[in-house]
This record gives sequence, structure tokens and C-alpha cells, in this order.
Amino acid sequence: MPDAGYYRDPTINGDTVVFVCEDDLWTVPARGGVARRLTANPGPVSSPMLSPDGAWIAYMGRDEGTDEVYVMPAVGGPARRLSYFGGQSWVVGWTPDGTSIVVASNAKSPFARQMRLFTLPLEGGDAQLLPTGVASSISFGPQGGRVIGRNTTDLARWKRYRGGLTGELWIDKEGNGEWRKLIHLAGNVALPLWIGTRIYFVSDHEGIGNLYSCTPEGTELRRHTHHTTYYVRHPSTDGKRIVYHAGADLFLFDPATQRSEQIEVEFYSPQVQRKRKFIQTDRYLEGFSLHPKGHSFVATIRGKVFTAGNWEGAPVQHGDLERVRYRLATWLHDGKRIATVADAGGEDTLEIHTVDGSQPPLLLESLDIGRPTSLLPSPKQPLLALTNHRNELLLVEPATQSVRVLDRSRYARIQDVTWSPDGAWLAYSFQETAQAAIIKLCRVETGETWPVTKPLLEDCSPSFDPDGKYLYFLSFRDFNPVRDNLHFNMSFPRGGRPFLVTLQADTLSPFGPPSEPRDEEPKAEEPKPEEPKAEESQPKESDAEAGEAAKPEEPKAAKPDGGEALRIDLEGISERLVAFPVPEGRYQRVRAIRGKVLFSVFPIEGLLEASPSGEAGPKGRLDCYDLAERRLETLVNGISIFSVSQDASTMFYRTGNRLRVLKAGEKPKEDGAPSRRTGWIDLRRLRVSITPHAEWEQMYREAWRLQRDHFWTNDMSGVDWVAIYERYLPLLKRVATRAEFSDLLWEMQGELGTSHAYESGGDYRPEPRYDQGFLGADLYYDPELDCYRFGPIVRGDVWDETASSPLARPGINVQPGDRLLAVSGRKVGRSLSPQQLLVHQAAADVQLTVAPAAGGSPRTITIKTLRSERAARYRDWVESNREQVHRATDGRVGYIHIPDMGARGFAEFHRGFLAEVVRDGMIVDVRFNGGGNVSQLLLEKLARRRLAYVVSRWSEPAPYPSYSLLGPMVALTNEVAGSDGDIFSHVFKMMGLGPLIGKRTWGGVIGINPRARLADGSIATQPEFSFWFKDVGWRVENYGTDPDIEVDITPQDYVAGRDPQLERAIEEVLRRMTEQPPERPDFGERPRLALPELPPWDDFDTED
Repeated sequence: MPDAGYYRDPTINGDTVVFVCEDDLWTVPARGGVARRLTANPGPVSSPMLSPDGAWIAYMGRDEGTDEVYVMPAVGGPARRLSYFGGQSWVVGWTPDGTSIVVASNAKSPFARQMRLFTLPLEGGDAQLLPTGVASSISFGPQGGRVIGRNTTDLARWKRYRGGLTGELWIDKEGNGEWRKLIHLAGNVALPLWIGTRIYFVSDHEGIGNLYSCTPEGTELRRHTHHTTYYVRHPSTDGKRIVYHAGADLFLFDPATQRSEQIEVEFYSPQVQRKRKFIQTDRYLEGFSLHPKGHSFVATIRGKVFTAGNWEGAPVQHGDLERVRYRLATWLHDGKRIATVADAGGEDTLEIHTVDGSQPPLLLESLDIGRPTSLLPSPKQPLLALTNHRNELLLVEPATQSVRVLDRSRYARIQDVTWSPDGAWLAYSFQETAQAAIIKLCRVETGETWPVTKPLLEDCSPSFDPDGKYLYFLSFRDFNPVRDNLHFNMSFPRGGRPFLVTLQADTLSPFGPPSEPRDEEPKAEEPKPEEPKAEESQPKESDAEAGEAAKPEEPKAAKPDGGEALRIDLEGISERLVAFPVPEGRYQRVRAIRGKVLFSVFPIEGLLEASPSGEAGPKGRLDCYDLAERRLETLVNGISIFSVSQDASTMFYRTGNRLRVLKAGEKPKEDGAPSRRTGWIDLRRLRVSITPHAEWEQMYREAWRLQRDHFWTNDMSGVDWVAIYERYLPLLKRVATRAEFSDLLWEMQGELGTSHAYESGGDYRPEPRYDQGFLGADLYYDPELDCYRFGPIVRGDVWDETASSPLARPGINVQPGDRLLAVSGRKVGRSLSPQQLLVHQAAADVQLTVAPAAGGSPRTITIKTLRSERAARYRDWVESNREQVHRATDGRVGYIHIPDMGARGFAEFHRGFLAEVVRDGMIVDVRFNGGGNVSQLLLEKLARRRLAYVVSRWSEPAPYPSYSLLGPMVALTNEVAGSDGDIFSHVFKMMGLGPLIGKRTWGGVIGINPRARLADGSIATQPEFSFWFKDVGWRVENYGTDPDIEVDITPQDYVAGRDPQLERAIEEVLRRMTEQPPERPDFGERPRLALPELPPWDDFDTED
């Protein structure tokens, strides 16, 4: 038998089954047989649906960028593009008469996760919105009946999900618009299929996704499939039988026989996406380390290790070519060997390789090192300092294959480990408390540790002076507040700068007054001291070991790099702290070279200041402080990161995907192509080959291992994680594309039954990208005049060209009803729509020919199209809600919406709150909140209670505290509010700020910190930080928080344009204002400070 494929998304009509495999469409007889490829498209395809007559296949394709609807003959042939949504969409099915395709899309929605149903004519034309409201699937029954699925489509990505976003089935049995919920189950349901007198669907209310059915009345529940290993996914029907996939196989269920059988597929494919390929090296640079002398480098690129001279010589690849990922490669002190972390045996292991290949690699397989996060070789001995995910600092001695735990933090990972020049000491940043990181020293020989700094806030990035006088580091302890420019607040946007401690008690600060005049001429170089004997270079037994308090050691030499032992006077070291005379800023790293100190500093930037591509360019600056000259200069701008060689003679910096090696502390003299003269490294010399299926095997194991090692509780919440690994491993050999690997990883991680187990990014096959341009207006076809007309124009923020319609610009003067006659000189009409002409016109200047609605001369205008209408439509949605609240309350109640708990949500909150807090009451809307981490900052402001007023003569009394609300507050939430949106909703109730109105929230409160990338650059997240609440404990996860007042939005409400949740919020806040009217005090009589009259004084005599 040939190798099986990874079969997904099947559809059926009669004896024909069409499915997705290798990102293309294939067909196979329903009885099984040889599969035949139908497409070989430039982009992947998904969600195929055969037409009712079996003649056509509608599917989603990415031939020109985003997912759009295409249609092709079922027997094969050219495809036609039908949709121009420019957003997230998928094919749901066909209308019963076969004239139109039904599509779920977030087009024209203010929120990316708000899906609605549209129809697209098979023969071409505009998409029409179906009167169902929010929905993601639909099935048609007899006599015009309809059943829709809301919220969820694929149960397998979060198995046993029970939160507020569990799927709902709604039925309009007679097709008259009277919708009701079909059935209530204690689980997740999705994808209804109406066949005859029963409605079939997928549900996991019994623990695993299987096929069930009920009557249109929601009664007589039956289970029809009995899978115990894999979920039933993506069922589809032709009205008679149901086809679906489970695992990577296709199954056919026949309601007549009540049997489900696997479709045996004979699959023959060249599997072109599994073939070896060579990658663009600089895109996948993971690590770079200079040779101890600076003339060569070791680079880790996409999990493979290379050594090479900086500009000359042939690169050499080390280690196995496939199925192993190498990380953290670095030179050992002798410059002849490299150390790296590898997972050849399935677990992270240290390996030592000789650069010339003269000896086989030394594998330290017996050592328990966890997942290493940094690897630092001693500059003098064959020793390695290693930090790991368990917050440990380890010392590894390869010669004896031993490991020692030197230190461990209870709070966070140990960071920024560095060796002293003599190899006797380690310095590192250590999380001492939940709030403070300090610099610590460790004597390597004994493992003793000492704090160098006292806990204040954050000390990091230590670096030893090559001459052994100082330890440099960054410290964030400059509390110099900056006044906020938009509201009464202060913050510390800079706060840090370089510091040093003197290592010897008698060493003066380099920034103090000079102890003697500087020589005019440099002195002759003094001879270096003789190399000491080996035993002399070893530190003596410490006083602490002898039972005495640590005392300053006797001096031996001033230059530890010459071989003398470094002297450190530990007593009072934390008091010998000196700040560099440089401005405070956002510093990232410090590195010492002889007589100078290098540090990188980054500008203050708004978190919303991203480039259109979403990637900000490198903006760091590399500064150099000359200790002798006491002078600061900038060496280079536009860096991402920098470092220096072990001997501090050579430095490198990275800017984006480019690397440059220069003499340490010197400015680049010229720019140009990679060469010794310019310092730029030509990474194209390293030819990196990838065999995808071998890489996917390694990535699968690593993703599984990351969950095992980082999941928030060590028992994996009772999930047998080893069994899960073994369950999905057989499917891996069937994977032939990166998209299939992603699907497998989602399913495997979904077995955790918890939130935030994601996978994203990675090395996908290149595909075209022709982004749709948008006009920020609804358009509709006028058949009488064979032209298009403008519908409502989205206003948005008219001052922001990315968040408002270009038709709203001054002087454009286009009104709803006006005619659109041509785009870029091409007439639009029945055969050519404006959307077709706006393909690949995103953010482009475009000419429009328009004419008044009632007739008149055409005119030509030039506008710049939008890349997306989402921001503008969101703004209109918010302003419409605010206007409704103001109108219904006579302006007494304010309204704010918070779209997420990240930078955008923080901005939106303050934009609304600072203006609306002056009103008597407030509605806080977190529906559709996408989560983040700023909820606590917003709740602090909402929790302010008005305690006093500031009264003046000419102005209205001002409340104290500022921005405190006078009257009642209510919050709106729904099933799409999740993560930190869950937390906000729950804590809003816990704090008693007001009633919560709407629907139960998403229920995902186990946080992530995506630090580890897989080999191809993708991110697989691990749920690491689980929330526990005083009132319900762990029970917000996979449940959500219940509203105090539950209000749903039915399909009827959507069709009527009503928002009953907002209406109920208005009703509730007005009721509370009536019961407890928010009144400002009259303040009573003002104090009287007039000069009092003296009372009369009686004369009387006094005795002497």
C-alpha cells in the first residue's frame, strides 16, 4: 500500500467525496479507491463544499492573498474567484437550489471574531447578508427551515471545552424568522446538519467529540458514532449521508444503516512539500557567538550549528544533519571546541564538539539539566555555566560529566550570567523577591553566593571589567517621574542607567576627582607579569568555609586576564555602588572592554507604533563610555543586540537580520557589502538545508516536551501526557505540509483541555499576497443604471487616514446614494465590480469616477484606499453605542468600550473614560474583549470613590480623587470576552463595582509567556500561569464568569438591529440612579473668616 495522507475537510455528493490533503483538493469515491488530485494551486485551500447537483466545488483559496471563495468544476478544471471579503472567511455550504454559496465571514464587522453568513451567487455578483445574525454554520431543512451554529466550529482544538463560547444551535423550523435554541447539552456542540426528520451535530458532552442527532424539537438525543481516540471533525452531508474526518482518516456515516465506516483511500503523491530545501539563512538566525579571540564565529541557524571565519574560510556544519535541534552553541575557552544543547535522544542534552572534527562529540546524556535557557563557557577552564527553565544556575564539568546546582530563584529565571576574566567567579541577575532582582556573585570553586546589590527594583546585565577593578551592570532605580500629557498621572518611562561597583575596597570611583594629573604623553607599556603556576591561580579556601565571616582577600594582581586570581572584597560591596554620569534611559545590555564600557539604549516608543507590516525596525543605539576620557559617544544607531568576544577585543552587533563584527569600542569606518573592511558578515556563506518531515518530527517532540516542562502544574491536570504523545505520533508520518503539521499540533495540544495552548507562525510554502483595497463604505449594485452606488460611509476617526474612510476626507464630498461609475478609469457594473478592481490596491492611490445620486456630471477624485476597514467600523460601532446611551439617559450616563486588555484596549479605555467620567453614571462594555494583561490598571481607576471636592470661585467643583465616578456603574460582557477579559469581568463583580450584564465569558485564564520558538520560527505556547480567585478558586478556567443579569442576543435581535444587552444596561443604570440619585453636595455655608469684634473689657483693679 502507498503511504497514507493527512485527510481533512471532506465533503460529499452521491458517490463523490472531495477532501483536502497537502493543501490541495482531492477526490475519491465514497466507497474508497484511488484518490485523484484536483488542484495544484499557488496557495493552500480549505473548507470545500460540493454543490447540491454535484457539479461544482466551492472552497476557500489563497491564490491572491487572504482566504477568498473560489468555485471550480467537480471533475476538475480552472477555478473562478467569487469573493473579495479581505478578511477571515470559510465556505459553509450551498443554498438548497444550488444557485449560491453560503460563506461565514467577518467582513464588515467591527470585531475579527464576529462571524456572519453571506450568500455568493454561483454566476458572480455581490455577497448578500443572510438574516441569521452572528453564525458560523447553517443547514437547511424542509419547508424553508434553517438551523445555525454559533460560536464554535472545531471542537478538537480545545477538547472538553465548557466555557461561555461553547457552541449553540438555533433553529428556525418554519423559516419565518422565529429562532429558538435547539438543544441544551453540558458540553460543546457544532456544525448542525439537517437530514430528513433529524438534525445531526458534533458534541463532546460525553467526553469526546462524536456525531449525535435530535429532532427539530430538540428531543430524542442519540449518539451515532463511538470514537474513543480522535474527535469527529468537520462533518458534511449531501442530505443523505455524512462524511467527516477523525485523526487523519475519512469516515462515512449512513443514517439509514446507522453505520460509520472508514473510507479506504489509495493515495499517490510526490509529496513535493516534504522535499529538501535550502532556506534564506539570515531569516532563521537563532544565536551567534564570537571565537574567544574574535576572528571566527559559531552560529545557530534553524537548529543547526556552523563555525566559520568571520570573512574568509569555508563554513563547517557540526552535528547530525536531520532530526536534531541544536541550541545555544558557544565556544569553549580553548577556541578548539564548541558546546551546544541538542535533543538527539529526545531530551535536551549537552554536547561538546571539536571544531576540526578530530574526535567524536562528547554527549553528556546522564546530566539532568532541564531546558537550558543560556549556556556560558568559562574563559579559563573547561566549565560551563547554564541556566534553565527551573530557575536554576548550574555548573557543568564536561570532563567528569558532573553537574552542580549553584543557585535557584523562587520567583523567576536567573538571567544574564557572566564569568569573571579569571574564571573564578560568576555574576548574574537574580530575582530575590517577587518585585526585585539583584546582582549576585558566585565563587565557582565552592558554590558560595553573595548579593552584590540590595533589593530595590531591577539590577541586570552584569559585566566584569577586563582589568578586574569593577563589575558593571544596569540598574533601574532612577525614580524620576514624567508627567503624563493626556491626564493627571506620572510614570517612569526611562528609569535605568549603567552602574558599577568597585571590586576592591581601595579602588576609587572612575568618575571621582582625579588623584593625580594626567600624563601628557602615554607611558611605555609595562611588561606583563609572568604566568603564575596553576596552583597559584586557584582561589584559596574562603574565610566563610573556615567558619569566619567573609573578609576582604589579600591582593594578588590587578590584571586577572593575565592569569592572576581576581580579588573581590565582599565586605561592604553593596555600598560601593556608583552610577555612570549618563542620562537615564531604556538601557538593554552592558559589556565591558578595556578602558571602556559599551551599552545599548532604546528610545521610548508608543506600543501602537508598528509598521504596516507589523514589524518595527531596529531602533537601538550602541553607546561607548571612555573611562579615561570620561566621554560618551554613540558608535552606531539602529541595532537590535550586541555582544563582545571573551577577550573583549572584538564586538558584534545585529541590526534586523544583519550581523557586523568590529574592533571593540570603535565606530564603523565605512558601510557597504560584507567584507573585512566593512565588518558585515555574509550569512549566505552558510548553506542550510532542511528536510521538512525530519524537522517536523523534531518539532513535534519539542512542542510536546515544552508542554511537559512548562505546564502550570506538574501533574498535567491529570492528563496522561505520555499517552497523548504516543496517540498522535503515528499521524505525524502522514503529514506532508506545514499546515498539516500545524493542525496536528493543535489537536495534540488540545488534549490538555485548557486555554492558551496555541501554535502560530512557521515556515509555510510561499504564496501570493495581493491585499484588497477598501473604500470604507458599503457598495451596492444598481441594475437599472448598471453601476454601483455608495451606501453608508464609515466615518471612524476622520483625522486618521488608517481608521476612517477616504471618502470622508475634506473636499471629497461623496454622499450615500452617489454613483460609482469607474475605478482607475475602468467602468464598473454587472460584469466588473469595484472590489475586483481593488485587488492588490491596499493603501494605494486610486482614481474613482463618481456622480451625484440624482444625476449630474461625473467627476474624478483621487483617494488612498484602506488596508482594512476594521478600525473605522469599530469606531463607528463605539460611537453609535455611546450616542444611544446618551440619548436614552439625557446625557447623564457615559459609555466606554474596551476591545482588549493590551495596548489598544488601554488606549481605548482612557480615550472613553477621561471624557465620560464627568457624567453621573457609566456603562463599561468589555464584550468581544480579546484579553491581554492590563485589567488591574483599569479596575483601579474604575474603583475610585468620590470622597471630596475642590471648590473654586470661577469654575465648577472638581472631584477628589480625580476621575472618580459620582453615580452607579454597570458592565457589559459576553461569551467572546476572554482571558484578561474574563478576569476583568470576574473581578468587576468581586469588587462590587456594579452588576455584570450579558453572557457567561469565554473561560480562559491560564496565562502564557511565549519565549520558546520551535526550529522553523513558530511559537507553541504553554499554559504556565493559572489564575485562582478568592471566591471561586480555579473555576473561571474552562467555565468563565456568570453575569449577574443574563441577556442573550437572538438572531431576531440581530436582524432587527437591536442590542438588548446594551438596552438592559441602560435600564439597569437608570434604575439605580433613580433609587440612589447621584447628587452633588450643596457644600453648605462657606467658612466666614472676617475679623471678629473684640468683646467689651471691664475695668478692675489688680493687686501688686
